[in-house]
Amino acid sequence: TMAGAIRYNWFVPKSKCGEIGYELHPDFWGRGLMTEAAAAVALCGHRFFLLNRIEAWTLPGNTGSDRVLEKAGFRYEGTLRQKARFKGAYHDFRMFGRLAGDHPASIDQN
Repeated sequence: TMAGAIRYNWFVPKSKCGEIGYELHPDFWGRGLMTEAAAAVALCGHRFFLLNRIEAWTLPGNTGSDRVLEKAGFRYEGTLRQKARFKGAYHDFRMFGRLAGDHPASIDQN
């Protein structure tokens, strides 16, 4: 059974920046699976892809996804108002970022 997916959506090699995105089936929420995956994918981005900055976004009200990113070493940086249009409406994005020097030691040692 597939629980979910995580990936890099894009890279900007010149600025050593990338963005992650993920989905997890509700049957698997609350188990720490996506937090572990996000931390591992971000660490891979810093160590092997040599990314300085990794970005991710959530929709307002998605506190579970906010917690995933924060536990994976991302910091909330602000809300971009009406950043995207999908499903017939404009949506705000809560933006998170993680710099190579930001990642917590506990994640780095895994």
